[in-house]
Amino acid sequence: MDKVIAFFKNNWCKRGFSLLTPAYPLLLLYIDWLAFAYSMEPTNPIALFLLYVLINFVFGGLMFYTRKQIITRFCLCVSPLFIFIMMIMAFGNWYMVVPPLVVTAIVFLASGAGETLKTILGTIYLMLFVVGALVYMTLQHFNLTPQTLLLKNYCDLEDRSYVYDYSPDGSYRLVTYINDDNAERVSASFYVEETENDVQLWYLNAYRHFDSLKVLVTVHQDTLEYYWESDDELYIDGRLKNIPELFIQQRTAADEEEEEETSSVRKPIVFDEEETDEENNKEENTGETEEPSDATDEAE
Repeated sequence: MDKVIAFFKNNWCKRGFSLLTPAYPLLLLYIDWLAFAYSMEPTNPIALFLLYVLINFVFGGLMFYTRKQIITRFCLCVSPLFIFIMMIMAFGNWYMVVPPLVVTAIVFLASGAGETLKTILGTIYLMLFVVGALVYMTLQHFNLTPQTLLLKNYCDLEDRSYVYDYSPDGSYRLVTYINDDNAERVSASFYVEETENDVQLWYLNAYRHFDSLKVLVTVHQDTLEYYWESDDELYIDGRLKNIPELFIQQRTAADEEEEEETSSVRKPIVFDEEETDEENNKEENTGETEEPSDATDEAE
């Protein structure tokens, strides 16, 4: 037993275990990406939450054990930033935000970083969380979220219908968003998502909606028919949609917009004085070239 305790007290052992701590901020960054670009649907919410708490607890113990190592201190300084991004991307889903926030706060206060650094970073992150939450709640009154600002074809996940219709080969998924904010007219938006980028984790299915394709917006009707004629052809309300062609058109249009933005070069502004100076220079040059011709005429 004494040998085991002496082994874990060894500084080289702590340095070796500290090499595992960067996996924690990378995990938080990956969860941020899932919260931004995917619709996360747990298959077993209780088991998923317990597993999530266990993972955070394990990383918390690892970072507490190596809290005086440089790598761990760096990870503890950047992890709150990723947790803040998680709060903005998944605002209201506190089961995702609270476990890493509690673990990071406890280990950060117990870390070997200097008191001045901890005071400065703690104040900055505290203000960031408070101000960020207030700004986010203010933007919500205008129906604005990071997804709506950054994604052109984004729909509110609260309007998402979790009954999907897949193409025969399973490469495409038809998703319906039902917006009933206006009681007089309920609208239905149909989107097609590619399934190749979906993520299946333990007790969690993540369906990517980042680059989904809007195919139709119409008044919601219970009698509206939609079905897949083939792997590529979709019929909605009697309208044929060739999905691969529509995806190609959407992506080429996005590429053209990016090229126009990057290739737009401003022409230099030419003032009147510069134009007159150029004209005078041209006249002087023409006058100098005409003199030899006059001299040759007199000689003849």
